[in-house]
Amino acid sequence: MLSSVKHPNIVTLLGFCVEDSEMILVTENVSNGYLFNHLGNVDRMRNFTWEKRLKIVIDVAHALKYLHYEMEDQKVIINRDICSQHIGLDENSGAKIVDFWFSLFVPPDQRDETLYLNKAGRPAYIDPEYMKANKLKRESDVYSFGVVLFEILCGRRADDPIYLNEVCGRRANDPIYLQENEVGLAPVARRCYCSETLHDIIDPTIKEENDESNFVLNRGPNKDSLHTFIEIAHQCVAETQSQRPTMKEVVKELEKALFYQNNKINNPRISLQDIKIATQNFNNDNCIGGGGFGGVFKGKLQDGDGVKTIVAKRLDTRLGQGEQQFWNELQILLEYKHDNVIGLIGYCDEKNEKIIVYEYAPKGSLDRYLKDASLTWMKRLIICIDVATALYFLHGGVGKQAT
Repeated sequence: MLSSVKHPNIVTLLGFCVEDSEMILVTENVSNGYLFNHLGNVDRMRNFTWEKRLKIVIDVAHALKYLHYEMEDQKVIINRDICSQHIGLDENSGAKIVDFWFSLFVPPDQRDETLYLNKAGRPAYIDPEYMKANKLKRESDVYSFGVVLFEILCGRRADDPIYLNEVCGRRANDPIYLQENEVGLAPVARRCYCSETLHDIIDPTIKEENDESNFVLNRGPNKDSLHTFIEIAHQCVAETQSQRPTMKEVVKELEKALFYQNNKINNPRISLQDIKIATQNFNNDNCIGGGGFGGVFKGKLQDGDGVKTIVAKRLDTRLGQGEQQFWNELQILLEYKHDNVIGLIGYCDEKNEKIIVYEYAPKGSLDRYLKDASLTWMKRLIICIDVATALYFLHGGVGKQAT
């Protein structure tokens, strides 16, 4: 397995030894130990900001997406033993999958079939369908990864004794403790999610971070980031394989959670209902442009006691593409403010709708005026200087690092 995979978030094989009775694999060192060693240690977990935790799980998610969908020759690897013991951390807290002991190759012609194999892995992380019926799919890794997500959220190992009733002396029907025939953190997390008591098991060091001063320092999670994380984690640990997302979907949602976190001080969300009212439900009469991404609509948005004219750029999600470009554009507009860069008013990510709302440029775009006699040489120079000034700013000019 290690000789077949090449990914920055999978440990690198340096060599091996088969000599006499010795069989040894030599891999790169993970200098910051394993995620498992940090969980449950309050002092260590306090050093894991929410952003750092997100980056750790995003690294692992990318590695699993690679194993499930992106290997050469359409190969698929199911790891079967994703757990915090097998997630190594380098000197920058970058995460790598370090163990393939129980992994198996799935031929291209079987990649979407259910395999029937005797179970492998650790009880607290094993997919319930795999545990009960030996049914193995890529979604079995998704379940195990979901357990890791809740470990990151709760700051404890999945098999921590705190979840056991007999250790804690709590009532057997208390949602935050294991019930009869349950194993590990996942069933507790599912039950707490449904009873809206997840806050009872979230890592207290995250709660400590979420005061006003640390909010500014970007330590604790903001509401949108935490909500997005919890939703995808809960989907990952669904009891049946058919209810779980793919690793492609998991990566997308975790990166969205990181995006929300990085922009939590200035996160101007606008409801879909308000945008529909502004554009008369995306009426064709209000459509002023379009392209491969979807349509652009002019509208009137309520602004205090008055209204402002806006432009809503609506991603056509039916095309199945463009979502990454949506988040990239939104990230840039949130971060880079300049007189010669179009102003962001807000955005919507709701009910499969992704919309960026800009300020309105009443004279439209430059291409409409290129043959206009009123566009004097002086005006042309001023336009070019404005655009050049904006590009200089975006490329690392006044007040900005290179980007």
